[in-house]
Amino acid sequence: MTSFPLPVRPRTWARVSLAALAALGIVGASFTLPAPASGAAVERATTASIDSLDFTSETVASGSSAEIRGTWSLPDHPTVPAGFTLALPPELAGRSDGFPLLDPQGAVMGRCVVDASTLECTFAADYLTAHPENLHGTFYFWVTVRNEPGGGGLVTYDVGGHTLVIDVQPSPDPGTGTGPGVCTENCAFPGRGAGKWGMYDAAAGTIVWVVQIGSGRDGLSGGEVVTVTDVLAENQELLAELNGVRYAELWSSPRLVTGADGRESPGAWAPVDRSTYAATDRTVTFTAQAGHYYDVRFAARVTDQGVAGRYENRAEISIAGASDTAVTGQVVRHGGGGTGGGQAPAPSASPTPVPSATPVSSATPVPSATPTPIPAPTPIATPTPSVVAAPAPLGLSAHTGGTVSTESRLMGLLVFAGLTALLAAIGLAVLLTFRSRARR
Repeated sequence: MTSFPLPVRPRTWARVSLAALAALGIVGASFTLPAPASGAAVERATTASIDSLDFTSETVASGSSAEIRGTWSLPDHPTVPAGFTLALPPELAGRSDGFPLLDPQGAVMGRCVVDASTLECTFAADYLTAHPENLHGTFYFWVTVRNEPGGGGLVTYDVGGHTLVIDVQPSPDPGTGTGPGVCTENCAFPGRGAGKWGMYDAAAGTIVWVVQIGSGRDGLSGGEVVTVTDVLAENQELLAELNGVRYAELWSSPRLVTGADGRESPGAWAPVDRSTYAATDRTVTFTAQAGHYYDVRFAARVTDQGVAGRYENRAEISIAGASDTAVTGQVVRHGGGGTGGGQAPAPSASPTPVPSATPVSSATPVPSATPTPIPAPTPIATPTPSVVAAPAPLGLSAHTGGTVSTESRLMGLLVFAGLTALLAAIGLAVLLTFRSRARR
């Protein structure tokens, strides 16, 4: 298995004592890791299922790092808060890290934090609310394998109820890769060159950049005015304070020490009293003391949540105003990552309304033909009764020119009245007939 140790300085100038590394918080493959921290249990309404978990390679050297990958899923419409915790056995120490879970569009749907004993992932409540279905994803992170079976062999670990198997080989010698690991030749300190490297805290998303001031075996001569200026690359921002420490900061070592590996290097590193040098977040100016070795440290925050994975930095060193040197450094995030995502609920299909039958329009009424007005009947003029001479009563003699008798007159009037009534009745009947026809 390929291991990914923290960046180290070249052997000609990067020899730092174990005490200095411990003071700086550097954890390498050959150093003892802190005991797992026991944190309070996280209260969750919904816990994700770990559906698969395994090492990504078959072999690892004890004391080196191995990558673990897994998949997770949540039930539909989970209640928040939601997430999961993966407990690690003592033999697998998680490498400190923090990383987002990104959906296919790059949106952050959760975040995970790794410490020595656990992987802790929490999902964003607003994301789950907007994408409550088909929630699933992946994750990967690194652990340091602590145990070392004699001669190497398969080792089985129980991680969160999953069985993980890997072939653990003995640790290689930290010096040459063979032998007991104690230097026997060319072990004296030859001096140090100018250089730069970084200490990346992936969980916190911060980097402490260390600029090494070059000097001979006996350190600086003393009296030199040294100015160091930091020039950040992309995806970082300088910090004036980190974990209660003001930056930039000057450190020095007053003497050489011999380490456990038999090699000689500057030791007893300690921060210099700030009142003795001038500093801003990006520049340090100091006057060297004879026989001392110096480092300058700058603090930066990663601004892309570790997505780039590789961060660079440059520093400019001026000694006594006559020697200008530019050094660069790089850190690589051999850390974790993951994916995630869900789906918005499909809109419920509203029933297609059945259109009501278009009412059959009543037939357009055919206008009744305007009745041809029937001309009012020409009223029949009541005939002027002509005077009819009353017949002479029977048995009576008529005398021309004589006077008509009373009886004869009465008879004539009756006849006239009857005729008049008859004609009036006929006229009225005709009139009523015409009016009746006009109404129809």
